[in-house]
Amino acid sequence: MYYYQSNLEIQQNRQAYESMYDPNHILVQIDKLMDWNSVYQLLEPFYPSTIGRPTIDPLIFVKILMIQYLEGFRSVRFTCKQIQQHATYRWFLGISPTDKVPCHSSVSKFLRHRVDPDVWEALFDHVLQWIQEDGFLSPDTWAADETELKANANKRKRIQVIQTMVVKEEEDVLQLVNEKRQQHGKKPLAPKAEKLATKKMICSTTDPDAGLSVKHDPRGLFAFHDHRIVDTLHNFILDAYVTAATVPGHRILMGRIERVEHRVGYSPEEIVLDAGYYNARLARELEKKGILAYMSYRRFHRKEHPDCRSVKFQQVTDDVYACPFGVKFTYSTSTRSGYHEYKPAVKGSCVGCPAAKGAKDRVFQVSVHQDIYERMRKQRLSMRGKGLRSVHPSTIERSFAESKELHGLRFTRYRGVRQVQIQVWITAMIQNLKKWTKLRSLQQYGLYLTYQMEEKKKRKSSHSS
Repeated sequence: MYYYQSNLEIQQNRQAYESMYDPNHILVQIDKLMDWNSVYQLLEPFYPSTIGRPTIDPLIFVKILMIQYLEGFRSVRFTCKQIQQHATYRWFLGISPTDKVPCHSSVSKFLRHRVDPDVWEALFDHVLQWIQEDGFLSPDTWAADETELKANANKRKRIQVIQTMVVKEEEDVLQLVNEKRQQHGKKPLAPKAEKLATKKMICSTTDPDAGLSVKHDPRGLFAFHDHRIVDTLHNFILDAYVTAATVPGHRILMGRIERVEHRVGYSPEEIVLDAGYYNARLARELEKKGILAYMSYRRFHRKEHPDCRSVKFQQVTDDVYACPFGVKFTYSTSTRSGYHEYKPAVKGSCVGCPAAKGAKDRVFQVSVHQDIYERMRKQRLSMRGKGLRSVHPSTIERSFAESKELHGLRFTRYRGVRQVQIQVWITAMIQNLKKWTKLRSLQQYGLYLTYQMEEKKKRKSSHSS
């Protein structure tokens, strides 16, 4: 049977803690801002209305989890012990001094079995919507990045699995290649049919959803990726999505931007990305959507002579390049791999060159995405790009640091991507609530740090200059 405490019952229980609880505690401030009725509406479908014995108020379970993630406690068991002897925590729950704190197993079952994992995303969306209604979100600039979360799995318990996948030829790359070939009178390449390919994967026997990462351990450890998007005005978390550590951020960024757009109603004018997102296909999609992207440059390792690197080639005309030693390279062909090949206009020009590795002429390759790379470079070196360079470490990197140092997100507490996603949603919601309460508390001192106030400051500074 579904049961919940009335507001009158909660107020009567809280009167017993009037001289014991801390009125300036962050939980007290959160309680004033939260609309608990909307939380009840999310939880009610998972409880029968008239069947069985009366349940514990499900809102108490939600509040216990909020206490755990706010304080960064290591387990639910430890959290319940702390609530038992902490007056402010009991005040926040709304229980009387004679009531027992719910058992830690009941909280764990509520989290993992009673309610659907999508409830936590819906609760995160509600909090973000309230923050947006207060005007603390900005449509100007966002920042995106990913961080590694160590999985709750032994890195030594692993097996090798042969995975079968479908390999498709990229149509956009083939189209660009054929356009160049037709300009020079060459026969266009026919598209290849799909084929099956096998790949050896190392999987964990403890948590099969985790991916093997060699970023911090040469032997590899199993981990997840937290892909996060933040608003750079006040560093509110707009999205936090969990995947295996083998999924790069540039593959899923556009889908997450669309998800945030559905959540807040707009997409950003600018987005700040680190070198891990340096990808031409992602840049084209952002360009089509009208988003100015700042991407840090990614230095690829190439086995080239230091005196004859590709970056030192100068473009003379559309189809003519000159090497650092003055040799002219002309167009030869375009390959399926997505490169235009250029060879010396006079055969044998590279023989005897100090940068030559052998007796053959060098083949200079230019990517079919060279145009988008050039535009990315101009955006990065522009005045606006140089200004956005400092945004990334002061916003999203700080958000990740707060999650790991203060809220226990350095390691995953659960196994499986869906359970880890719950941990990330609750952590992101707590961080947003902390910042929201701080900004709301500043309003009583006359500091209204909303997006509209920031826009007024920008207009005044532009008029004065």
